[in-house]
Amino acid sequence: MSGTTLNNVEQKVLEIVDELVKQKQLIRIKDLFALAKRKLKFPDLEVEQAIWSLISKKYIVNGTKLSKNSVLENANRQEILKYICDNPGANIRAIRSKMSMGSYLTSWHIKMLEKFGYIRKKPHKNMVLLFPYLLREADEDAFIVLKDEKVIEINEYIFENESVSLENLMKQFDFDQPDAQSYLNILTSVELVDSKEADGNVLYSGNLDRLKPILDYWQIKDEELEKILPEVVPLVPPSAETPKEVPAGGDTQVRPVEVKREYDYLGGNIRFKIAVRNESPTTVSKIRVMLTPTDQFKYEAEVKAVDNLGPGESRGVDFLLTPMTCGKSMVYGTVSYMDAFGKPNSLTVDPKEIWVKCPLVTSVKAELKDLLEWQASLQSGMASLSFDQLTKKNAFELVTNQISALDLAVVTYDDDQFKAIYSGIAKVTNTKMIVEVETYEDTIKLVIWASSLNQVTGFLAYIKNLIVVALNMAKGIKIKEEKFSAQILSAFEFSDRLIQLFEYCEANWNLSEVIILLKEILARAQRDLPSLRLELGSWVSELEQKLEPEAVLWDQTAINLELETLNTIEKVSDLIRSNLEMYKSAFQEDFQNIRNIEDRYQELLYTIRDFEKKYSKRILVYLLIWLTDSGITLYQYSFAEKALDPDLISGFLTAVQSFGMELTADKEAGIEKLAYKNFEIEMNVGDRIRAALFLTGKSTNYLIKSTVQLINKFEQTYEAGLQDWRGDVSQFENASEIVKKVFD
Repeated sequence: MSGTTLNNVEQKVLEIVDELVKQKQLIRIKDLFALAKRKLKFPDLEVEQAIWSLISKKYIVNGTKLSKNSVLENANRQEILKYICDNPGANIRAIRSKMSMGSYLTSWHIKMLEKFGYIRKKPHKNMVLLFPYLLREADEDAFIVLKDEKVIEINEYIFENESVSLENLMKQFDFDQPDAQSYLNILTSVELVDSKEADGNVLYSGNLDRLKPILDYWQIKDEELEKILPEVVPLVPPSAETPKEVPAGGDTQVRPVEVKREYDYLGGNIRFKIAVRNESPTTVSKIRVMLTPTDQFKYEAEVKAVDNLGPGESRGVDFLLTPMTCGKSMVYGTVSYMDAFGKPNSLTVDPKEIWVKCPLVTSVKAELKDLLEWQASLQSGMASLSFDQLTKKNAFELVTNQISALDLAVVTYDDDQFKAIYSGIAKVTNTKMIVEVETYEDTIKLVIWASSLNQVTGFLAYIKNLIVVALNMAKGIKIKEEKFSAQILSAFEFSDRLIQLFEYCEANWNLSEVIILLKEILARAQRDLPSLRLELGSWVSELEQKLEPEAVLWDQTAINLELETLNTIEKVSDLIRSNLEMYKSAFQEDFQNIRNIEDRYQELLYTIRDFEKKYSKRILVYLLIWLTDSGITLYQYSFAEKALDPDLISGFLTAVQSFGMELTADKEAGIEKLAYKNFEIEMNVGDRIRAALFLTGKSTNYLIKSTVQLINKFEQTYEAGLQDWRGDVSQFENASEIVKKVFD
């Protein structure tokens, strides 16, 4: 990597590695130690330190036939790296589409680029975004924001002017007040724009210090890439590059210290165990073990210490992780120690995937007298959640409201003592479950009983996450207890779950977790928003018919559910708006609460616009433009890999349009939409041309407006050629720039 320097010993070791790569030999650290010590005239300790240094700098990776110097000799990896450098924050789906490559091969090349330090991953809204090594991690959020062209346009306008007010922005871009404020909030959140008050007005100005590293990146990236990209050699078949599993003892036995890791379930928590073993002939000391889990878990970030280990001795340390939500994530760790020569060493603990599964449940009421018998055959886990700024009664109601949204039966509910018990049956295992709630002065105690600690941990994590979200919402928006103000809070909570569902669809998420979320959404709607008419009811039974272990949402189903979820979010936003207006008229003096609700409402509107655009882009397949009079195809553009005959299609569509005009006896009329099952053709007409979008889902207002905009720009750009048409379609070859500007 440019900017990384190697010492003389490291350079010599790397030359040996590159020679092994040329011979297509598997790089095994054990063999490399022996080979380098035999070939190089350096002390063994220096050779050993050089190899570990090259591993930490990501020049060599155990179990591959590649090195940092050779990994970019593959044309596909070069193209992927260039694409990520040109599009920081790209996701895997976009790369797969760009490269016309299968998911396995795409993931393999991305994995190699990550292993050798050329890219890094960043989780973002249930997606994984990819960033190049040239970009500072501190600038990632700014690049995510600047992927929106309208945000870029507004940012440029603010930087071009010394100071800009909200009113300036509304006038310049023809925005209403909520839209303008939403864009300003986005830019200030990543510090690209500063705000200050002057004469009672808020003025916005560009933050040049924040923008400079972003501009620097665009200036240096091409030059830096040119330095590192070698000439492409013939592609190696994927099977020859795929790393083979290193035999047991292949890598670990050569290390002075061996590390193993495992986990189990303990009372609703995860006990993560790391065992350290000294494989060297001398004593190692000052052993420190540190764990690095993701945000899915809470844990005490302490460093576990072992004073020393003699030859062949081992010691284990335990970390207690508290899951905050269901799902998969990797847990990383680091072990450092001092060898017998007084040299500090460190090694990375191989990441371990932990999957906290949320069980599907069905409502079965246990009799109070049978609870002890149930509990005798079950295992339990407990969690305590603190609350403030809420009364004991309000906290109890909030928690039981979250639990009642799940498919559980109420066994007891005591609103004097603030205690409740629920029961049900886990669907997959057909085993019993119990949930107990008890409220104290400033804490809520939850106890989950299930057939296994795995189930206890998953269900406890799921319920805790619901309650934490609700508690945070209640703190942020201290809405009075009037009926419609309570409905605003419920509607915001409901919209959060719908947003989660949309993101599940976007990521083709695990099917069982989608069903759990759908059931919760339907129960919440029936309980909290009975006036809201939902179209999601049939989805649970439909998806349950397809439920298998490890099943995920398949593409077309995800697209259809995505649209219905988006429509439901829009209905919820309308409900929030009407209740907000009533709240403002009734409680005009409650400025802070009104401001909090308005800010949250604007965030929801921005999310809706963003989701509509994402859905629209996902269903785009093909664009066709033809002359209205003759039906001659002028231009075609493929958004996906679909082979279509443009002349055949344009002739068919022209005939359909003519048929529509004959049928209605209206020469100005025309068919605007054709639909068959999940396939739609959205058509529109200009002065001289017609355009059709081929879609794998129902069209949206965004696509209709974009089609009109495309027709107008096309006719303006090629006005002369269309007026004096002579059959030359080559003049439209650059129309892709118009398409990309309109739809990207």
